[in-house]
Amino acid sequence: MAVLSLPLSFTNSFWSQDYRRGIEILFEKLEQGVAENDEIVHFIRARANAEGQLAATLTNPGLTGPPGAGFGADDGASLLMAFRGLQAESAAQGQAHKNISKELDTLVADPFDEWAQGYKERLRQNKTTVIDNWLRSYEHAQGEVTKLKNQYLTKTRRADEAEDDAKFAPNGGSTDKYTNSPRLRPVDGRRTPPQRTASVSERIAMRLKEIQKRSSDALAQATSTQDPNQEEEVEEEAESAAKVDKGKGKAIESQTLASPLPMSPLQPPKELPGPPALPAPILLAGLSFTPAAVSRLLTRAAAEINLRPVRFPLLGEYKDCFNGEELVAWLNENVDGFGGSLDRAEDAARDLTEREDLLRRIGEFGNQFEHSDDAFYQFRPKAFTLDGETAETNGLLQPTNKALQPETLIKRTGTLVNFVSKALNASANGEPTYVKARHDAEEADRAYRIAVRKLDRQRLGLEERLEETLKVLQRWETERLRAVKTVLLQFQGTLANLPKSLEPSIERSATLIAAYQPESDLTALIERYRTGPFRPHSQVYESVTHDEPDVLFGIDLRKWAESSWDMLSTGEETRGTVPPVVTALLSAMDQAYGRLPDDAERRKSWIYEVPLPAVHHLRETLNGLPLEQPIPLEVFEKYDAPVIASAVKLWVLELNPPLALYEGWDDFRKLYPTVGSSAGQAKDGEEREQHLRDLGTALQKLPRVHLYVLDTLIKHLKSLIENTTAEEANEVYVTKLALSVGRTIIRPKVESELSIQDRHPTLLFIDLVNNYDAIIPPTITRKKRESERKFP
Repeated sequence: MAVLSLPLSFTNSFWSQDYRRGIEILFEKLEQGVAENDEIVHFIRARANAEGQLAATLTNPGLTGPPGAGFGADDGASLLMAFRGLQAESAAQGQAHKNISKELDTLVADPFDEWAQGYKERLRQNKTTVIDNWLRSYEHAQGEVTKLKNQYLTKTRRADEAEDDAKFAPNGGSTDKYTNSPRLRPVDGRRTPPQRTASVSERIAMRLKEIQKRSSDALAQATSTQDPNQEEEVEEEAESAAKVDKGKGKAIESQTLASPLPMSPLQPPKELPGPPALPAPILLAGLSFTPAAVSRLLTRAAAEINLRPVRFPLLGEYKDCFNGEELVAWLNENVDGFGGSLDRAEDAARDLTEREDLLRRIGEFGNQFEHSDDAFYQFRPKAFTLDGETAETNGLLQPTNKALQPETLIKRTGTLVNFVSKALNASANGEPTYVKARHDAEEADRAYRIAVRKLDRQRLGLEERLEETLKVLQRWETERLRAVKTVLLQFQGTLANLPKSLEPSIERSATLIAAYQPESDLTALIERYRTGPFRPHSQVYESVTHDEPDVLFGIDLRKWAESSWDMLSTGEETRGTVPPVVTALLSAMDQAYGRLPDDAERRKSWIYEVPLPAVHHLRETLNGLPLEQPIPLEVFEKYDAPVIASAVKLWVLELNPPLALYEGWDDFRKLYPTVGSSAGQAKDGEEREQHLRDLGTALQKLPRVHLYVLDTLIKHLKSLIENTTAEEANEVYVTKLALSVGRTIIRPKVESELSIQDRHPTLLFIDLVNNYDAIIPPTITRKKRESERKFP
């Protein structure tokens, strides 16, 4: 039996899972054809130049001897006439060579060179449009969807953590309408009269006055010669005077609002210089660094990271800030010991912030590190002097009173900054943090869902444009190859005008040119460099709350079946053993058969190659229907039978994994001989029965829902073959049908040069159709008996 294969074309041979690899390979070979055009033009022009030089030599021969000697001294003897005749004949031959040179340039090389330059420009523009515009835009959209997915997962995790914190956090004395915490009784058991507490603005003003007073006092103490004890007495007098109320003149106790203790750890006390000792190593995410190495690393980070001022409301502006996400990305790229792991880079940043206290958190309580783009940090000054090399020099240049340093004032006011930042970060409507976090998570979920749908629609448009581009490129390559043959024929025809002495060479050239066939070269190109048949990779929304998909195409049948089993186990009505879209499509095919003129057209509807835009239109129409409602058959009335049949094949082709599973590729491959053996010979007797039993055993490994869908599809096609008649034999039609549908049922995980040439998908489909009653129903019965279990 002849080898089973589809007609080779660009549209079924240069697809890849990422779309880029197959297109780049094709353009690489087409650009090789452009180089071939240039070489052909160069070859023809070189031959024309050679003919021109020969013509110039023959038409203008040099002197055969000095004047007055030899034939120049002859008075007209017959030998002179013969010699002059030979010279004239040589000049005539030179004119013939000159005519050939001119024809090669003007009639052969120039037109082909002009056409080749236009072809080169068209190919360059098409490559720029496809790779730099379409594919890059799609890949950029994929990257954006990945970012949105990561943001969605991160914000969902934060919302869950915030809700857990709100559930188990102790009561802070304030209540809200979202959570309820038990009220704690006072420890002393006594109640004091209600007193008005200071508002946020009052506490800010009091705290700022206190900071200003302390700063001025510290400056006065540093510049004066008074005894510090005397200042303390003055302060005590001022405090005692402040206790008298101006209204009633009664002495009252001052109610000072103490700020919370600073969350940043205190600086260690200075120690007297002792004998030099080796500095203790610093561990960052399990890697040991010397203090000098850490200082050099942070100095380099401060120079390369985009440091910028960050402004907080009512708090002012902080200079030289950066966020946690930037630091983690920088550490991941510049520290080879982390091995490209973001988790280790995040642990190292956390060690630098929380344990080594080399980074300062801005606008938040405490000094915790957070891998986020809204958590800002500053480098502490000591981060750059861990090696101790500049400690002495810095000590000479620094003022003696370190209480006046800006860093000290910032540390002292850190509590106020954190407090005000927390107060301002609260939402305007009084919502708690976990409610806001949940709202953010829902917004991220909505943005991710919309982005996935947009990406899938962009993928469909990309596939349609790529299909049209592949058709155009195949037409262009065919035209180029035919143009090459035309110019070679013109070249050979021009040289055929040379004298008979060139006839053997011309005949040999004609033989070589006649042996060249453009169609054979096109087939050889496809067979050598093809990357695989059309296999779309559907973009499906993945939710963290449920596994059930929100579309009809590109689903996982096992997850669909599990969701149906969940409804069955909870007491709800099951949805059946086959997805409703399959039943609806096959029912629509039954109706579409009635609109066709004869049985031959009914059979051909399954083997027609339908353009992708029409199939994608029906796919998007079905995907837009509500999942919980049945699919009305009126939807299919405006579509022809070939479009509906192609939609069935596209639905099966987009299943992930396929009906026969990726593991079944090798299992079924073992059941069929290789190409060249008795692949098509009929089996009889025990050999045929054993082959059918092996097929049933391999099919029994598939999930039950896969068997049900396969049974529904094969049963429909078998019924079509039995109920229709045509001039074409059933065996030939089944072979064509297998070539069209076989690859949708079983396909490998990754296409390779060997898998493209495998024929067992076609042979498997032929066996399933011809031996349906002996294979599929008994296998389903055994699968049911195998999976039946009594529930406890």
